[in-house]
Formats: sequence, structure tokens, C-alpha cells
Amino acid sequence: MKYMYYICRMLKNMKSLAVLLVSLCSLGTMAQETEEKQEKPDLMFEIYDQSFFDNREVRTPYQRSQTLFGSMLSVEGGVQFGAHTIMAGVHGIKDFGAGGLTMEDITFYYSYEEGHFAGAFGSFPRRLLRRELPDIFVYDSIRYYTPTLHGALLQYTASHGYAEVYCNWLNKQGTGEREIFEIVSDGRFGHKGYYVGWNAQLMHFSVPRPANGLKVYDKLMLNPHVGFEKSSPGWIDAFAIEAGLMLSLNRDRTDMQWHSPMGFLGDVRLRKWRFEVRDRLYAGNRQFTHYDTYGAQLHRGDPYYRSSLYNRTDICFYLLNRKGVQCYAAASLHYTEGALDNSQQVILRIYPKF
Repeated sequence: MKYMYYICRMLKNMKSLAVLLVSLCSLGTMAQETEEKQEKPDLMFEIYDQSFFDNREVRTPYQRSQTLFGSMLSVEGGVQFGAHTIMAGVHGIKDFGAGGLTMEDITFYYSYEEGHFAGAFGSFPRRLLRRELPDIFVYDSIRYYTPTLHGALLQYTASHGYAEVYCNWLNKQGTGEREIFEIVSDGRFGHKGYYVGWNAQLMHFSVPRPANGLKVYDKLMLNPHVGFEKSSPGWIDAFAIEAGLMLSLNRDRTDMQWHSPMGFLGDVRLRKWRFEVRDRLYAGNRQFTHYDTYGAQLHRGDPYYRSSLYNRTDICFYLLNRKGVQCYAAASLHYTEGALDNSQQVILRIYPKF
């Protein structure tokens, strides 16, 4: 009952833009219900496990040395009738070496999928997204420890591309607690491997109750880009290249001054057999204005992007990559303004279908 009360309160207080997303998701459902024949519901059951080892050796001021080592297990069940699905479940995250569970949460959501459109409403797993945003928007550790989104999701998929938008409610306003949610959109459309796309994130970072002199912070991040992606272009198995503009608009209403850090963001990937090499480059103004004041609660991207020059190179080896299971090991080099850091990751995902 405690969790149901929390969800009901969350839905009641969601802002108008979140309500709009939900309304859009519901329009297709309402139209179809008048035409569909009664269908027998099918039982659904899903298990998802992700284990992670992430060791970071750091000398720069933008990060700190640490090791993240743990596992997340998610179990869901529900019913599907036609284009409609209702699911509920639980997940727990265990940090190895720590007592008990580091974090636990529930999933409880309705989803719809038919034709070009799909959507979800409630507390749903991140894996429903078409793809995650680049790490300048969402840091690796956030993906490890927040596998659930709370809000609404709307998706459009066609043969030439896709678009999605979602609202994720991060924190409820209360005594000493800010109201925080994000509106996120991404997509790409193209032809014969060439595409144009975008990533966008609007953060609503409000004040606690009472405000005690604190002010709202306005933040918008935009990444329009172009790219090319192709499987088996020659002697390599896959190749992708992407380049675009990274622009942020930040304002702390304490002083009402806008800050607009801007730079170049590029990404190149090569894959041959079980090996993949990926290189990401950012060059421009330092991102994450006022990070020292508000930290990761406001700025959810990789703190390395506080540097005016950041290059990350990943060398990955896929130990397993088949239906229902994926495991890879990676060694990463992080270059920022004359300093070189390194990190190592091992990720195991198991997601059988029942």
C-alpha cells in the first residue's frame, strides 16, 4: 500500500507536460478499443539481470577513483491483451561487500504497441527505451542504479527512423526536497545509412518546501547531429560515425544570468568479430555550469564533460552476444587537458523471454 500511495501521489502532482504525454499515449488506445474484438489475455513473465564491474583509476579533478561492483535483478509479470499490456514487478540492486540491498523499487505500468506507435505509463524499466542518451546526458552509474523510469513514454517507429519522448519524475517536492523531473526526447531519420538526429533534455529543478531562499534552476541540453551507420561495409562487421553540436542553456534564478556552453560532440565505432573500438570526443566550453553547487542531482551526465577537452576511447571484447544473454569486457582511456585516466568494465546482461 505504501508503494501504491506513492505512485498515486506522483501521478496526481505531475505537471501539465507530463499529462500531455499520457494523453497522447491514450488517444490511440481509446480509438482502438471501440473496434477491437474481445481477445483472450496472455500471461507475461520476464526476468532481467545485469551484473556490473566498473573500476575507475582517476587523477583529474573531474572524477574520483572508485569501484562499482554489484548486480541488479528485475522480475515482472502481467497480462497482454492485443496491443495492451499491464505489468508489475520488483527489482533489487546489490552492491557486493555491502550489507542488504543497496536499492529496491517496483515497476507498475501500462504499455501500448500497435502499428507505428507505442507508449507506456507508470513506473517502467529503462529497457523500454529505443536507446539511451549519450553519456554527456546520462552517466554510466545512473544507468546501473536507476533501472526504472517514473512517468510516461511515447514512441513512433517507421522504416526510415524513430522518435521518442518521455517524462521521468526524479524527486517529489517536500521539506528539504526539491521537485525534480526531466523531459527527454531523441530520434533519428535517414536513408541508406545516412541520418539526422537529435538528443534533448529539459530539467525541471524546482525549490523545496519551504524554499528557504533557494531558487529554481533552468536547464536545457540539445545535441542535433548527423551520422552514418552501416553493417558489413567491407572487411569490418559494422561502422558508425556521428558528429554534432552540443549546446546547453543554464540559468540559476538566484542571479538570473544565462550560461550557454557550446561545443563539438563526435562519436566513431568500429566492430570486427567480437571486438569493438569506440571513440568519443568533446571540444568546446565546459559543460555543467554550477556543478560545484548542485552536483549530480542536477547534472546527470558524466562529470568529465566539465573539461573543455575530453576524449574517451573504449576497447571492448564481447565474450557472449546472443539472444537472451550479453557479456563484454572493456578497457577505457579518458583524456582531459593533459591528464590520462583509465577504467575497466565487465557487464553481464541476462534477459530470457517466457
